Amino acid sequence: MIPFYMGTFHKKKKKGRHKPKNTQRNFITSLIVTSLFIVLLFYLGVDANSLAKRIILPLSRLFLIIALTLSISGFVEGMGWSKIIARYVRPLMKMGGFSDHAGIAFTTAFLSGVAANTMLLNAYEENKITERELFLANLLNTGLPSYFLHLPTTIAIIVPLVGRAGAIYLLITFSAALLRTIVITLCGRLILVRNRAQRNHGPASVPRAEEQEKDGLGKAITLIKRYLKTRLTRIVVFTIPIYLGVVLAQEVGVFDWLQEKSAFFIQLQGFPVESVSVVAFTIIAEFTAGAAAAGAMLHSGILTVKETVLALVLGNVIATPFRAIRHQLPRYLGIYRPAMGIKLLVTGQTLRVVSVIVVAICYVYWL
Repeated sequence: MIPFYMGTFHKKKKKGRHKPKNTQRNFITSLIVTSLFIVLLFYLGVDANSLAKRIILPLSRLFLIIALTLSISGFVEGMGWSKIIARYVRPLMKMGGFSDHAGIAFTTAFLSGVAANTMLLNAYEENKITERELFLANLLNTGLPSYFLHLPTTIAIIVPLVGRAGAIYLLITFSAALLRTIVITLCGRLILVRNRAQRNHGPASVPRAEEQEKDGLGKAITLIKRYLKTRLTRIVVFTIPIYLGVVLAQEVGVFDWLQEKSAFFIQLQGFPVESVSVVAFTIIAEFTAGAAAAGAMLHSGILTVKETVLALVLGNVIATPFRAIRHQLPRYLGIYRPAMGIKLLVTGQTLRVVSVIVVAICYVYWL
């Protein structure tokens, strides 16, 4: 899977990636599509209050996070603090052939996936990492950083509801996250061929005027202004119509239809009838509903601990693409270029699903 995509990331980057004509064309296209989607949403009965709650508030929060991330990134870089932050994960980054810029994003991913992706794109746009390194660094962030980012919420839900089965489920997902981290680190070591002297500075490029400035507040302010003017504007232009498109798909029932078909497919495949409801609740509703159903059946003696664990794992695996489309797709397509965002999201979610399945198989046959 990974080598296949690597073929699409071998071209050298060209300067002047965002030309004025392309920027103007993207803005006009975004405006037209956004207007069309808003008209369709009002036609389907979505009122202004619902539009504000489902679109304006989430987008405002997302853009605020991205703006803060770009500002912090520019400040840290301008003040010369990036190497200090990257020092803590440098052994792992060196092992995988990653630069310090990927290391900073890796550290940030433990706190915010959106912020980490924004930092990776920013480093790429500044010619500090290659497209290939951006791709692998993004996949690396789907391992342990993503796991620990969501761990507190997951523990609060699953352990009280299913007890021991929940602990085993958490161990399976942790092992899968660790497996992803190891695999991507090894892939980075094999694929990211670079001179050892360049590892901590990204690929050689002609420095910009502000990059030749001495580290300090002046340089930081210059970088922040440029990042907000170019990066944030492009992200806003792409994200708004994409987010509206996802809400429109929800409104016409696309996701509900897909989820119902998935739940019906499970029944057709002969999955134990006692566990079908757990999986169906996880797909059609949310993970909390599936965990609640699993806990009720476990405590009633309908399911064993192993059957409960497998039902939770299967529900998680099948629900993964729906959660990705609903929650992550707008962000990926907005932060990255649409084609790049789709490749990153599909590969990351596929890697996540495969790793969970591999660990679950080991649990079934060897434990």
